[in-house]
Amino acid sequence: MNFLTSLLAFIVAIGVLVTVHELGHYLVMRWCGVRVLRFAFGFGKVLWSRTDRSGTEWALCLWPLGGYVKPLDTREETAMNNADRAVAFDTQSVSKRIAMVAAGPIANFLLAILLYWIVFLNGVVEWRPILAEPPAGSPAAMVGVKTGDLVTRVDGEPVATWAAFQWHLLQAFGHEREVSVALAPTLDGHRPAESSERGVLLALPAGTRLGPDLLPSLGLRLATPDFQPVVGIVQPESAALVSGFQVGDRVVRINGVTVAHWSEVVNAIRAHPDQVMTMQILRNGQTQDLFLTPRAVEERVGRYGQSAPSEPQRIGKAGLGPVQDASALDEYRVRQELGVLEAFKAAGFETYDKSRFTLVMLGQMLTGKASLENLSGPVTIATAAGQTARIGPEAFLRFLAIVSLSLAVINLLPLPLLDGGHLMYYLVEILTGKPVSAERQAFFQRFGVVLLGSLMFIALFNDLQRLFNW
Repeated sequence: MNFLTSLLAFIVAIGVLVTVHELGHYLVMRWCGVRVLRFAFGFGKVLWSRTDRSGTEWALCLWPLGGYVKPLDTREETAMNNADRAVAFDTQSVSKRIAMVAAGPIANFLLAILLYWIVFLNGVVEWRPILAEPPAGSPAAMVGVKTGDLVTRVDGEPVATWAAFQWHLLQAFGHEREVSVALAPTLDGHRPAESSERGVLLALPAGTRLGPDLLPSLGLRLATPDFQPVVGIVQPESAALVSGFQVGDRVVRINGVTVAHWSEVVNAIRAHPDQVMTMQILRNGQTQDLFLTPRAVEERVGRYGQSAPSEPQRIGKAGLGPVQDASALDEYRVRQELGVLEAFKAAGFETYDKSRFTLVMLGQMLTGKASLENLSGPVTIATAAGQTARIGPEAFLRFLAIVSLSLAVINLLPLPLLDGGHLMYYLVEILTGKPVSAERQAFFQRFGVVLLGSLMFIALFNDLQRLFNW
């Protein structure tokens, strides 16, 4: 079921994002007077089509993984009269061609703004930036971060959510500078005591690259409420299901040791990969013993101050989840609601900020300062699509927004085969007064195929690495 959800969410996401991208091209082409021969939804064999009065064929194709717009082009048509030449793509002025090519990425930027606006207008629930106990020896531990510390400001800017805290850190470390973090201890683990606020300086350890393990490598972890040791989730085909666990079971003892909190259950399972554990449970007022053998998996854990992005660690996984107390969760979460104009401003800023950071990260990866593990391919995107779809509409809309702006930024890169490559040709045409020759374009196209193919291979390798915990 999870696979089908991920597949369906992926198809919907790619279908929407690519369709919007191509619709941007189409609308500006029509506005510039260019004849569009085909607007295809998907690729491959045409399953259904209809031709409108302007001569555009609207086609539904077999593989629903994107789409394309095909304008009239003299380079592809041998026999063409003057009337047709006047409405061909390549005969238009360079300014019109720039507008038509740039329209696709711009449409994706506008879609991201719209999606963020809907999310902010509806209100978002986020984790408060309350820190868990940092591991001994980590950078966070060495500067004095304590259990229950609430992040109030980063470099003087107020911070209200865990996501905002992460974002400030990534931006600062992306520019290779220290970060000033204001912390306030909390009462009872969640209520802030701002009167005793203190400041610490966080620096990226020498040789550490920006990547998915950045925060764990600093020892920064989000504090979450500890629930009662009562089973609320038993995943299908899991070790817990095989051993006989049911929803509602209360874990009383593990290997003879009394259990009071769910975190103790998690820690015990993680510490016993492929080892038989005796789990004493309370079910319907009766105690009984279950024998659980957690499945061993590889978890990638950041290494403090080392250039290697991660090292594998063997842990146990059972497929159990707790009954979550909504009132306890509320103490660790905050809801932000914005008005119509405020939501629009926030959406615009969010799109700009994340687009700028995407460019920074791409630059960091090119220079080796950021890990290539940041590259993601279709498997990771499909997994994220499925996960966010299962979480709810807000998470899925956020996912669509970030992928949409990422698609826009990547398409604007000056690489052959991408929109940015064509824009580069047009810039050369403006500077030299003549178009780039077909021979040179063909050469750069071959180079682009090799480069993009290499990037896709790396992204797919990262996907498989995450999927199978290599």
